Amino acid sequence: MKKNIFLFGLLLISVAAFSQTAKESYDNGITLKNDQKYEEALAAFKKTISLDASYSYAYFQSAWCCNELEKYEDALTFLDKFNPDNDDDLASKYVEIGYANYKLENEDEAINAYNEALRYHPNYGVAYRGLGNVYYDNDEYEDAQTNFENAILYDEENSKSSYYTLGWLYNENEEYAKAESVLKKAIDYDPEDTRNYEELAYTFMKLGKYNDGITQAKKAIVLNPKSSLGYYYLGSCYMGLNQKDNAMDAYNKLKAFDEEEAETLLKEIEGTN
Repeated sequence: MKKNIFLFGLLLISVAAFSQTAKESYDNGITLKNDQKYEEALAAFKKTISLDASYSYAYFQSAWCCNELEKYEDALTFLDKFNPDNDDDLASKYVEIGYANYKLENEDEAINAYNEALRYHPNYGVAYRGLGNVYYDNDEYEDAQTNFENAILYDEENSKSSYYTLGWLYNENEEYAKAESVLKKAIDYDPEDTRNYEELAYTFMKLGKYNDGITQAKKAIVLNPKSSLGYYYLGSCYMGLNQKDNAMDAYNKLKAFDEEEAETLLKEIEGTN
């Protein structure tokens, strides 16, 4: 009897040590992940699973690292083994499934996964952003616009990277006042992104605010001296003000590095476009 009790005690100690080792490996993985050392973090999470196959969150963290490392098929394999029991974690699972499928160009699977995430978490900004990206890449602009709008509505703080795309979509839909508002926010969020100034220059051009368009086009050119759109919109705005000489100057500078775009601008200047 004493021998059995002793053996049972050893078994409990062994199990405790086993679990603690798995937890330590998992915690190490989290630290490495937070330090953006994703390869090392993935190795730690895999070790956790090898030590304790029931350590559910190690599968999710492994999948997350795989998505960061562009190992999308592996991410889906890990996610298939992650079976959480609460809505927030289920939403997170399906967002990662959606992202992996999006990167693998499995559009239908991505859309289904993101929508499943929203079933568990109806205001989940990252799911709306994911849907917006899928629809945008497939030229389904109306659906893309709706989802980016929802992303900003429900999760503006984490959706600021969507301002530019939403501004582009508003311009595409000729909603220039909305585009102006959103693109100004895009610039506030990322004042170093040339695209924001190019797109706002286009907005001002379409609104007939030519001086404002010139200002934004010049800012784009300062950031990128070979900004084809910057010079194109600069020339177009000068033409809106009937300043043909300035427009020709923009054309000549553009021609030095982008003859095709310059030719389009020249036709506009000459009134043959």
